[in-house]
Amino acid sequence: MDSLLRPLLDAPPAVVYLVCALVIAAETALLPGIVLPTLSTLLLMGFLAERGTLDFGLALTVAVASAVFGDQLAYLEGRRWGPRLARRAGRDRWDRAEKAVSRYGVPAVIAGRCLVGLRTLVPRVAGSAAMPYRRFAAGSVVAAVLWAGA
Repeated sequence: MDSLLRPLLDAPPAVVYLVCALVIAAETALLPGIVLPTLSTLLLMGFLAERGTLDFGLALTVAVASAVFGDQLAYLEGRRWGPRLARRAGRDRWDRAEKAVSRYGVPAVIAGRCLVGLRTLVPRVAGSAAMPYRRFAAGSVVAAVLWAGA
């Protein structure tokens, strides 16, 4: 288990929910967030729910809501700064993600949540490509439920 998450094993549940929410949201909301241990965070939440420390339903809700929140922030960043973000993300990666979002739309948003590396990029590209917000938000919710529940 990641050393960053180890102290959470014995932390009060409210602290665990808060830290896990911040890690999950920050992964997508921050472009360099790709280095955050979100898979380990989900596994920790599941382990603590199985152990009885966390409520499973609440842990799942926190994971989904945090993922959706991070996606929304990234979408807004893409909407505001657009292709200028490509320099930070890498032009080649940006172009591939842009082609996928343009061609597949919401399914690209859903798939992007499940693929490491694209998780931080696809919401920004969707915002930059002016994907309608309601379509993006719906795809983000579906993707977060599938991702957190997997």
